[in-house]
Amino acid sequence: MEKTENRIIIERRIAFSQTDAAGLIHFTTYFTLMEEAEAELFRNLGIPLLKNKPGIISGFPRVDCQCKFRKPVRFDDLVRVELGITEIGVNRIHYEIRFYAPSGDLCAEGTMITAYVSGQPDGSLKASKLPVQICEALNLWKNQTS
Repeated sequence: MEKTENRIIIERRIAFSQTDAAGLIHFTTYFTLMEEAEAELFRNLGIPLLKNKPGIISGFPRVDCQCKFRKPVRFDDLVRVELGITEIGVNRIHYEIRFYAPSGDLCAEGTMITAYVSGQPDGSLKASKLPVQICEALNLWKNQTS
């Protein structure tokens, strides 16, 4: 993992199980890679992405996720995934994600919006305001110049 220009960058080799019958990356793999990059961002910031202990539950479920496919990626290719934050709302985080093939060509690009939720006494989850510490850490990271 590296960070450049306010983007988390991870690289992943595409496994056989992540491809379709033609040996091309299966579309669902892009969404898994989006989540891996998001988890790496939170890990890098020292913020838990998920809290799931008795009486303390919070996390970031997806409220919108899209991906546009540009060029094929094949089994065993090393894919570069770049995740950036485009907006931080009261309880939402908007991401943009780009996927690059081994050639350096853009092979896919996507967006993901997550909402912060916290556990309620009745066991349900409710959209909640982003905690100040999370909001500050994300804004600081997003607004760095390098």
